[in-house]
Amino acid sequence: MNRYKAFSYQGNQGFASGLLVIIILFLMAAGGAAWVSMGIVANDRWPIRWLELNGEFQRVSAEQLRASVSPLIDESFFTIDLQALRDAAGRISWVSAVHVQKKWPDTVMVTIEEFTPVAHWNRGQLISQQGVAFSVPESDEIQGLPWLHGPEERLDDVLSSWSEFSELLVPLGLEISGLRLDLRGSWSMELSNGTHVQLGRDSSLERLQRLLASWDSLMLEQSAPPQDVDLRYTNGFAVMWPQPIDTAEGTDS
Repeated sequence: MNRYKAFSYQGNQGFASGLLVIIILFLMAAGGAAWVSMGIVANDRWPIRWLELNGEFQRVSAEQLRASVSPLIDESFFTIDLQALRDAAGRISWVSAVHVQKKWPDTVMVTIEEFTPVAHWNRGQLISQQGVAFSVPESDEIQGLPWLHGPEERLDDVLSSWSEFSELLVPLGLEISGLRLDLRGSWSMELSNGTHVQLGRDSSLERLQRLLASWDSLMLEQSAPPQDVDLRYTNGFAVMWPQPIDTAEGTDS
């Protein structure tokens, strides 16, 4: 009989502890609701007083960024919509990434990253350092970048070949000003010296190596680089040299 009473007492004690936890949680929830209803997190409490803008600001100005996000910070520290800030900043041309965070008690920090273009892609697009195609106004007017062309779904292949071909050309002081992959899978390129090179579909890297191995001897006693080089041959290549000015214009014999 005594053992039964001891067991009953312990059970009642556990029930009372559980009930106490429930009551405490209820009071906390009620207190939180009261805190909100009293206006602690209302817009006129804990206002955002400082907007901190960060970035390299090469093609996007701090003023442009501020104009885009400032209308959205008329909120309290607790109610401001950070995603809305990210979306507003991300709609600015040249912005590639946006990072937004709050700093207690009254500051919002917006940091942007900009696209850095390395090449043109087809018409109306550029390629970033990360190999991403993007569009900005008047992108075709940007000078000093090579032009890469190809099917949209072959962007990675074009970038890979551009890198491989460029690595071979560097020792000779040559650069690619244009590279094209057509719908049949055939490669062609324009060099910085004006030479147009047909590489064909297969073994394009080996064919270019064949040309470059003969480049020094090819240029002996030549005042100008070749106009066209056709590498689509099994054991050699064809070269077309620019015509002399007097021959091109026509002269009396």
